[in-house]
Amino acid sequence: MARLALNRDFSRFLEDEEFPHRVEVIFGDKSVICSGMVLAQQSSIIEGLIRDDCGVLMFEKMENIGTVEQKVECIKYMYGAPLAFSHQNIDVILKFASLYGISDLFHKAIQWIEKNLTARNLFAMSNISESLENQSHLLKLKKVIENFIIKNTDAVGAELAEKITHGDEIDSKLFVHIVAQNPNNGATLLKDWTSKSSENKLYVLDTVKDLDFVTLFPTQGEFSGFVAQLSEGLDSVDVMKKVLALQQEYFVKSASKSQAQSQPAVVASGQEEQVEDTEENEEDDDGEEGEEEDDTSSIASSAKTGDGKPKSRQRGKNRKKRDKAEVWKATNESSKGPKVCNPNQPKKNTQPKNAQPPKNLNQPKNVHQPKNANMPKNVQQPKAAKQQKDVNSKCGNVAKRKVFVANIPSNATANDVKSPFMFCGTIVNVDVHSHKNIAFIEFNNEKSAATVLSAAKSGVKFTVSGQTVAVYEYTPGKASKPSAVQSSVV
Repeated sequence: MARLALNRDFSRFLEDEEFPHRVEVIFGDKSVICSGMVLAQQSSIIEGLIRDDCGVLMFEKMENIGTVEQKVECIKYMYGAPLAFSHQNIDVILKFASLYGISDLFHKAIQWIEKNLTARNLFAMSNISESLENQSHLLKLKKVIENFIIKNTDAVGAELAEKITHGDEIDSKLFVHIVAQNPNNGATLLKDWTSKSSENKLYVLDTVKDLDFVTLFPTQGEFSGFVAQLSEGLDSVDVMKKVLALQQEYFVKSASKSQAQSQPAVVASGQEEQVEDTEENEEDDDGEEGEEEDDTSSIASSAKTGDGKPKSRQRGKNRKKRDKAEVWKATNESSKGPKVCNPNQPKKNTQPKNAQPPKNLNQPKNVHQPKNANMPKNVQQPKAAKQQKDVNSKCGNVAKRKVFVANIPSNATANDVKSPFMFCGTIVNVDVHSHKNIAFIEFNNEKSAATVLSAAKSGVKFTVSGQTVAVYEYTPGKASKPSAVQSSVV
């Protein structure tokens, strides 16, 4: 039999006549007579309950948890009896030990969980942790769960995917934690889970700081597709602001990550250029010191590194240029012989002075000015107005599906412009005019375009590649004019 742990001094009960030494423990319709001192020495919480209820202990908080037999086993453990832990009774033991402050029992339960936790019962264990009222016990159990997820990422991810497929209820906090620790298939899990309900989508938007979207979605195309799915069916302004904030944070982090990855290459390139510049300067100095030193420099310039390759090809090119220049100078300074052209100077135009430019063979003959070229403007205005009216009538529905975007970056691509607006609906075309810093976006329906305009009017800021842009209603024949971009900066 296990030794009875006396971790509290209860000798004071011997002289305490008011303390009930005989306690009746009641579980439903079953009661057990116990020693008050034995129970009280295991937990100060139980001691308080015994005193308050005058010798009756009902464990009311455990009324709907586990069976009577499982709870009686916990009482026997307090008397020193062994307790067999299993997946069937571990939840009862954890809650009993945590609710009534039986530290020794809780510690042994945690040790058993560390050895026997699996991916299949991980989710049940997470639900148990959320029901623990003792914060210290809650943190200990969560730590065990987190360590298991980190060490068994693939197995936990596969179990989570199966639960999503079957439509099982999943704790939202646990889901986000698993996805955050699963960069391999976390994006797939995230898309599958958010597609199940609007509540899941809103939870992800409220906990974006717990997820690294740049790692989960390495390309902007993958991220934009997820954002479009995430915002589908969520039309409120608050949701739009959260989606745009998520996009902006993604693009900023993505740019920062790309810059950090390319930084070592930039430094190395700069060092190489600096070495070449130094070698060129040294070579020029050697050329001025005389023929003997120049020969020494030539020998040094042909020195090779350990792998047998020349130090710098540029040094050889500089030497050839210098040799040609010296030959040209020596030849022209001599009075004998014709002058030699400087090989480093650009060739002059050798075309004869009296040469005539070739005639335009493609120029058509008998080109006549149109008769109405000088016709007053007021004569053609009615026709132009009629044409504009026809355009408006033909493009009426198309115009309502479009929005006009101004102040886009000059290097923005169609995908860059498309990304911030994908959550508003399906985009069928993006027309970018980089030289004017404007673009036109066409959706597959009028509602999507109206959603964008409504969001812009309510104060939602759209960003393209980190730059804030302005959104306007599209008007055929007018939106493309430069005058429509005068107030483009937000």
